[in-house]
Amino acid sequence: MHRSFRLLPLLLCTATLAWSQAKPGANPSAQTGAASREPDIRITRRKPAPTVDADVKRGYEALQAGRYGEARSAYEQALKRDGTLRDALIGLAWCLEGLEDHQAAQAALRRLLELYPRDAEALAAQYLVGGGIPGDAAARFKQLAERSERNAPLHFALGVIHAEQGRWGEARLAFERAAALEPGHPDYLYNFALSLDRLGQGPEAMRQYVKALNLSFRQPAAFNQEAVRTRLRALAAPAS
Repeated sequence: MHRSFRLLPLLLCTATLAWSQAKPGANPSAQTGAASREPDIRITRRKPAPTVDADVKRGYEALQAGRYGEARSAYEQALKRDGTLRDALIGLAWCLEGLEDHQAAQAALRRLLELYPRDAEALAAQYLVGGGIPGDAAARFKQLAERSERNAPLHFALGVIHAEQGRWGEARLAFERAAALEPGHPDYLYNFALSLDRLGQGPEAMRQYVKALNLSFRQPAAFNQEAVRTRLRALAAPAS
């Protein structure tokens, strides 16, 4: 399947995945998991809550607004002080992808994986920006997703792989799981709707398309809103 199927949802968690036509962001929080969940931080007198690097926060805000050059500068400034900042590295990768500097984006992800070789979300991000992963990617992501049951980005990445292989039933399950974990993510819902559509489940696909479209007015989304409206009209038209 052609890579144009891919979308890049906004990064609403530490390393949320994406697809290749839009420009995501990366959450400055050092916690992983869906953005809709509060991090389980226990504050004691001996273990104060972690603070967020100011430039990482600035980069995240710029990236969310689509100001990729500004985001890149902020992340690079943070990395000058500490070249091991995970969120700065993955944020830099996504703003470089937003600037269509794909090779530099892949290089940032490779650097991230050199520092954190078991970072499942970084592996998934590397696959999604076209860097490639050796071996059977689908099997590997399935294992990762099974070990990270509540990691929406991994389920999304697995859905991407199944979709590119034309395995829409399995893609639907993976996209549904990602959307259930992050119900406020318009691109996860869109891909879930698309998989339902491909499986001929028109009424349910329409419901999910509408949800995704409504969410896209509250936060940026990768999919084309007009294309979704056109598809909704086609699905609603009486069969001839």
